[in-house]
Amino acid sequence: MTRLLVADDSETVLLMLERRLEMEGYDVVTATDGFEALERLREAGSQKPDVILLDAMMPNMSGTEVLEQLRIQGSKIPVLMISAHLDAQEPDRMRSLGASDCIPKPFEWEDLIGKIEELAGNPPSDGDSSPDGDSRPDAG
Repeated sequence: MTRLLVADDSETVLLMLERRLEMEGYDVVTATDGFEALERLREAGSQKPDVILLDAMMPNMSGTEVLEQLRIQGSKIPVLMISAHLDAQEPDRMRSLGASDCIPKPFEWEDLIGKIEELAGNPPSDGDSSPDGDSRPDAG
């Protein structure tokens, strides 16, 4: 089972992501800010996540700051940055900091799952990844 760490300061978005990803068969750990995300990683010990999803803009410690800390510490865990404010240069900037990929909010559910699977090294599935057929979560 693919393990995910998902960090987002919006409790609504975080709960939606947690529920939908668990329905897809992922083992999900959540954090509401960057400090909590780093703490969850420390607590994980040898059970580190396969992929980390970080909201780029969080209070206290942003996803970008978490990403920088992870790379300074030598972490090679793939990081998918999620942002409601992606401009043309932002994906390149995030990749230069060590992000594996970026996805804008709101996103298509299939796009998110596809990126997670790609980063986790899993082959893509052929079916509809959404159990209810709704491909666009309210990820605002």
